[in-house]
Formats: sequence, structure tokens, C-alpha cells
Amino acid sequence: MNVGIIGCGNLMYHFVYDCMKQLPFRLAAVSHTDEAELNRFTNRYHVPKVYRDYKEMLHNEQLDAMICFPTDVHSHYSIAKDCLLAQVHVFMERPPCFTRVQAQELLELQIRTQKYVMTRFNKRFTTAYMMAKEIIQREEFGPVTMFLSKFQGSESASDELFLFNHVSHHIDLARYLLGEFQSVHVDKIKVNDHMVGFNISFIADSGAIGVIQSGSLQKIEYPMERVEITGIGSNVIVDNIRSVEYNRPAPKRDGFQLEKLADGGDTLLWNPNHSNMSNYSYYGFEQQMFHFITSILNGDAPMPHIEDTIHTIELLELIHSLIQEKT
Repeated sequence: MNVGIIGCGNLMYHFVYDCMKQLPFRLAAVSHTDEAELNRFTNRYHVPKVYRDYKEMLHNEQLDAMICFPTDVHSHYSIAKDCLLAQVHVFMERPPCFTRVQAQELLELQIRTQKYVMTRFNKRFTTAYMMAKEIIQREEFGPVTMFLSKFQGSESASDELFLFNHVSHHIDLARYLLGEFQSVHVDKIKVNDHMVGFNISFIADSGAIGVIQSGSLQKIEYPMERVEITGIGSNVIVDNIRSVEYNRPAPKRDGFQLEKLADGGDTLLWNPNHSNMSNYSYYGFEQQMFHFITSILNGDAPMPHIEDTIHTIELLELIHSLIQEKT
């Protein structure tokens, strides 16, 4: 399988390409607009062909798929469109576009070309959230009644970019865990042009109620996050990706007999065991790109492709319009 890369900046150089090393593909070519960053990447990794213009790469190379992490977030839509028109599957950094109109056009192209745009919503493939998804689907958990998430990041260039670059992760995560929304309400607090906070409350089609609290108010390099999902009598908590806590009703204990930790009750915990040497990150990049590559090799549709992602874009566009009304 021949794969090209668009975007060889810091994320690709320091992290993403290392996540791809066990995937069944052949790197055919890369393209990047910054010459210094392009040279840095090609000096470290073996790259058969190098292009400054990705359109030349699409024209000259016989590619099956493109992995896209371009520097300019506003270029995502046009790059995805060009790849589909060139009959190439796309793994695109989020967001793939900024409006429902753009998403609809990509969807129509996807249907026409039978090539897919898969968005880098890696929360769906993050180990802890996959565990949480399995737990809330158990009969013992009961129906989901409440959802609470916190996702905090550092300063952002604008409210819109923070919403589409970062809040989008937990909007899509809530959809993945709970299903579609039927109503949304937004409250906003703004400190300055680069620091903003949102409370996004919603009701899911299932009847579950939820709140997503997210803002660019913490001066940290990587967003701190926490998700709590309540069923009936139980809840599951994912704390900063690195741990899962499944709180279940405890068996009755009166303290007058030898007690044991019951497998079917009490709190069940998970955190990564690093005793075995592994470069696996648990952030979902490896798993999601493995799913993308193997789905294409097997002739399957990788998920979430644009037919699913369009619903996240619709919600983001709605939230952005509600924010603008309050400004």
C-alpha cells in the first residue's frame, strides 16, 4: 500500500510518524511547505520522493492513501477535496473542514469516488475511552443518565480555532459514547483574545444529559481532561487518559468476617502497566491509523469517515453560532 504524507512539522516529526512504524504501508513521498522542517524530516527518515507542492505529489505518484497533518488548519478542506478528486483515501488532521456546507461537499465526493476521509478524532481509539465505551454498554451499567467532561488547554489564537481544534475532540467523544444530541446550550467566559472558557450543556437523543467544560485557561502544553459517565448505580471515570475507574455498588460488609475483594463489586481500576518496554502511547494514534490502513487494505470503510464526522461539524458550527450570538 503506497502512502504519501502532507505536513512534516513538529507533530509528525516528533510523534506521529513513530506511531506509524508497525503499520503495513510503504511511504512513497512527502510534501511540506517549510523547507527547514522538510529537510529535518528527510534527514531523519528514508523518504523516496520529496515535494514542496502536494498537488504535484498527487499528480506524479500512484498513491492509495494520504496521511495529512498540514500546518495551516484552514487548508484541511481543500487538501481533502483534492485527494478525493485524485482517487486517494485521506487521513486528515482535525477538523477536516469548518462548515456543514464543506462537509457535505466532501461527503458527496466520498460517495462519488468511493474514497474515504477519516478525521483524526483519536479519542475514539484511546485505550481508556475504548474501555469506558465497553463498560457503559454492559447490561449491569444500565442506561447512561449523565455525562461530564473537562478538557482544558493553553492559550489559543482565537475562540474559533480553540473550538474546532480542541473542543471538537470532546464533542466527538460525547457523540461516540452517547450518540447524537437533540439540544445544545452554551455559556462563555472570556479573559482576553487568547483565553476563553465554554460550558456546553446538551441533551442526547437517548435522554442522557451532559456538560462539556472546556477552555484555554490553563497554561499547559497538553490539555488536562477528565470524563465521568453515570449509569444507574454505577459510574466510570477516565482521568487524563491514563486511568479508568469503574465504580460499582459494593457488596454489604459488616466487618465481622474475613472480607475479600469481590470481582463483581467495588471499584475496578486500570492504568497503563509500563513494566514491559513499549513505545505504544495509548493516545489512540497508533490504533486509529492501523484501523485506517487495514480498513483500506480489506476494502472496508474506516470510521469515523466524513458521513459520521459531518454531525460533529454541524454541532461545532451550531456552538460557534451560539457563541457569536452572545458576543
